[in-house]
Amino acid sequence: PTELREQVDQVGEIPVITDFVPKDTMGRPGQLRKIKYVVIHETGNPGRNADAASHNNYLHKEADNLQKSWHYTVDDSEIYYHIPDNEIAFHAGDGLQKDGGNLSGIGIEMCINPENDYEKTLKNTAKLTAMLLQAYDLKLEMVKKHEDFSGKHCPDILLSEDRWDEFVRMVEQELSQE
Repeated sequence: PTELREQVDQVGEIPVITDFVPKDTMGRPGQLRKIKYVVIHETGNPGRNADAASHNNYLHKEADNLQKSWHYTVDDSEIYYHIPDNEIAFHAGDGLQKDGGNLSGIGIEMCINPENDYEKTLKNTAKLTAMLLQAYDLKLEMVKKHEDFSGKHCPDILLSEDRWDEFVRMVEQELSQE
């Protein structure tokens, strides 16, 4: 599907703040595409206060300078929505490869800053992922890791702690509650 689902201002009890990166910038060229995957990342930013709002500010500040973007940033208390789901973003490290993560995936970044509750962030991300799978009629197998597209060890903590399958089960549990 290329059509955009309705605007969402919360996922479960988690507030979603929509603050789109300006269109026709390097970070948001506005190219429409078919959605095939939900691609999970971690920010890799362990700095203090590197929460979802901070990453939103970064994307806006760098929109004209970097071909780097993603659709959502999730922390333990909120979700920022940066790029419409039906537009490409540059998060998977695979250029605009056919059926690749950038061209076909919705990118979700999970915050790892020290004051962030990582377990709550995982739960929030599982809720968002389940909502997106339902919205776009995607199967659970379409939840992918950044690593699946570029080989980068990401989402780092989930992979290093061998918790990817646990995360996918969390998404599956969210789907069964809908």
